[in-house]
Amino acid sequence: MAMSFDLIFGSILLLSAALYIIMILGLTAGILKNSGKSKGEDRLAGYFATGQAGAKTTVMARVSVIVPVRNEVGCIAGCLDDLALQYYPGDLLEIIVSDDFSEDYTLEKVRKWGREHPEISLTLLEGGSKLKENRGKKSAIERAVAIARGEIIIATDADTLHGRSWVRTITGAFGNPEVKMVLGPVGFTGEKGIFAKIQTLEFLGIMGVSAGSANLGFSLMCNGANLAYRKQAYTECGGFEGNTLFQSGDDQFLMMKFRKNFGGRSVVFLNQKDAIVLTAPCSAWHDFWEQRLRWVSKSRGYRDTAVITAGLLTFGFPFLILIGGIAGIFHPAILFLASFLWFLKILAEYPMVWLMARFFDKKHLLNYYFAAQVFQFFYSLTVAIAGQFTMYSWKGRSIKPLQSPDLRRK
Repeated sequence: MAMSFDLIFGSILLLSAALYIIMILGLTAGILKNSGKSKGEDRLAGYFATGQAGAKTTVMARVSVIVPVRNEVGCIAGCLDDLALQYYPGDLLEIIVSDDFSEDYTLEKVRKWGREHPEISLTLLEGGSKLKENRGKKSAIERAVAIARGEIIIATDADTLHGRSWVRTITGAFGNPEVKMVLGPVGFTGEKGIFAKIQTLEFLGIMGVSAGSANLGFSLMCNGANLAYRKQAYTECGGFEGNTLFQSGDDQFLMMKFRKNFGGRSVVFLNQKDAIVLTAPCSAWHDFWEQRLRWVSKSRGYRDTAVITAGLLTFGFPFLILIGGIAGIFHPAILFLASFLWFLKILAEYPMVWLMARFFDKKHLLNYYFAAQVFQFFYSLTVAIAGQFTMYSWKGRSIKPLQSPDLRRK
């Protein structure tokens, strides 16, 4: 009986390991596919070590930068300062701040900034009483896109930093008419303490998946803090229609729609350091937990085969390792196999993290790689399960994950 369990479970564990490692190595190869050299031009110079050839082609298109906000009084002015300093023609650039019913002084801050910078094309969209039932980040973005005059939409978050060549670099990627969406790189900055450094390493892996999969033509992940797309393509694919029941996912759902409607090559990752935006890691465990619950909560709405398959492998393989570790109390052979495959997983993921650490000039954090792997192993399994059932809070709102998107329509 013990031999039968060892054989069956061991075979399943080996199969999942093989599939997962093949996926990771493939994504790592995807990162290398479009690598090249680039030089810095602004205050973020040196942050990236590699770039994407041709990404900075001059394209003088009308651009609308959309900043959805909710309770961002502490950072919105800095974000607007960055946008006002862009190396881009002022008559071709507009900024739209779309409020998601802020409960602090964010709106007053934006109005004051607008009065102090009359030369900047700034529009503030306020949420009125008639829109109370149409809340959330997606709704704020929808309202902004509806009035945007730009043919290129660039969405970002208020708590991010932008180099002066940011708009120009991202817009340049649309020089190829086949490109409908550009996934911009997002990095962490100002890491203080081991927890922040571990978060940065984990996020490098997320960026690696985003870059590698997009370079291979089947984008799996993206980040709404740095996301650009053609307004016409947004309209053609229906925007967020069909996904509005999920509070999170303003980036992921839209990316999957673009790939489905326009093909894998229509979505590209921009390997250019001047396209980066920077943000800070979570300062406290509670904030990190709530953030990841919010990210995971939208997974019930996924209908994309590639994303679902990657998600199942990413969760399933570590879960089987954990089960193997527990079963190993009574089955030493399974414990040995599970331990060996966990080590193999850590080894297989290292090249991807190393490449992205070089890309973001964060190689000095690789000393924390093993600690980050241990942290990720246990937290990711916990949050993946909890995110399907546990209420989370975001910007002062308590949100319950949907049991099924279809149940709420009836």
